[in-house]
Amino acid sequence: MRSYVIYGPDSYQSMRWRNGLGHTLQLMKQNLSESDGFAWRLSIADVTTDGEFSNFSGYDRTLLLLSGAGITLQFAKDRRVDLNERLDRAEFKGDEPTAATLHDGPITDFNVMCARDHCRAAVLTSNTHNAQAIEVHGDVLLLYALGDGLTIRSPSDGDVPLADQHLLLVTKPIDKTLYCEGAAFIAVQITYRA
Repeated sequence: MRSYVIYGPDSYQSMRWRNGLGHTLQLMKQNLSESDGFAWRLSIADVTTDGEFSNFSGYDRTLLLLSGAGITLQFAKDRRVDLNERLDRAEFKGDEPTAATLHDGPITDFNVMCARDHCRAAVLTSNTHNAQAIEVHGDVLLLYALGDGLTIRSPSDGDVPLADQHLLLVTKPIDKTLYCEGAAFIAVQITYRA
């Protein structure tokens, strides 16, 4: 019995931003049983205009640039982060006031959000086609393919192909090391707090 499930674009859900200024493509989330919130969520968004980010109090965020000329995130206390190249990242609190300025036209970004009282996320990215090892330490492992031909080499499952824009989910991983090669990817490991 295989230890993973693969999800494709037909399972992703489009929804409006909290501030109503755009749309998010939700790839996957885990709901919180005691509220209408979520423990963690992965999503992709097209940002077409400058503006304020939605408030996500209680959440920690990692934002990665997927495509476009870049974006600058301006935070309080004169902190800013420039995302210029694919897979450049910004890490920030969801309740931190955040203003976005596009560099030269629309961009697409990849978002990871975790409710900080429930879990934390470790995000690893690769732009290379060479084999890269992933040391598995989380309670949940998610791998998102950024191009065709990504292969995940798993001691327990063998070679697992993952098509472009598809998401692989492993709950309670048993493999301690995986190897990915053939296309760029984003790996997210979720660890629950005791």
